[in-house]
Amino acid sequence: MTIEETIAHLNDLIETCKDGENGYRTAEEQVRNTQLETVFAGYSKQRAQFARELQAEVERLGGTPTDSGTLAAALHRGWMDLKSALSGGDGASIVAACETGEDSAQAAFEKVVNMDISGETRTLVEKQWHKIQEAHTRMLRLKEETATGADFQKND
Repeated sequence: MTIEETIAHLNDLIETCKDGENGYRTAEEQVRNTQLETVFAGYSKQRAQFARELQAEVERLGGTPTDSGTLAAALHRGWMDLKSALSGGDGASIVAACETGEDSAQAAFEKVVNMDISGETRTLVEKQWHKIQEAHTRMLRLKEETATGADFQKND
């Protein structure tokens, strides 16, 4: 893979991370549960850090890093706002939306991990991919817990 191709794929991952940062921030603002607010805030900060690390890697490789998310993610956040308004900040529906976002992030990172990248770039992408896998697992667990109402009462 050429440096230009690597940079293009890293810029795609930056968009994915920005999407996650913004999606989790929206979730944090919409949910009516302090425990979930804390979880979402933490993942929003994590994705912002991932984007900064990837931007630095693009610069190290001589490229120009992107600084925004995707239109599709903006539409997804709009859908999450609507769903939240209809559900009154219900944690279960918001967690389900975040889990869907994690599916997309996991797939985007997996695609790049399976490409011919090496060295520092591979190490960085794999590290972030593993953290995204952990977040996806946590969202699945929270989705199950919120669906059954376990430990997640509204605390308005």
